[in-house]
Amino acid sequence: MNNNIVTEIVEFKLAKAMPEEEFLKIVDYLEKLFHSKQKGFIDTELVRGKEAGQWLMIQHWASLDDAKEVVKMMMKVPITEEFRQSLDPTTVKMSLLQQVKTWTK
Repeated sequence: MNNNIVTEIVEFKLAKAMPEEEFLKIVDYLEKLFHSKQKGFIDTELVRGKEAGQWLMIQHWASLDDAKEVVKMMMKVPITEEFRQSLDPTTVKMSLLQQVKTWTK
């Protein structure tokens, strides 16, 4: 197992109510054209939170440096603008955590 893998967990609420399908299209665009093209990207999972409009994005990166670099880029590049605008910035909470062990079926 690679002990350098980092799990990024971002919790947020949407800035305004929108149909789930619309938000999923925004995230799909972000994942296909931004995250999946970045160095160290492994995967992304999007899950609904307990409250209305609450979401969690869970990503895995090959290293902490890769994850930190993408976090910086997220705030600068135009391709991420629509996603960033869809979030309420006061609700965004991010954690970068080192993977210790995994279990699979």
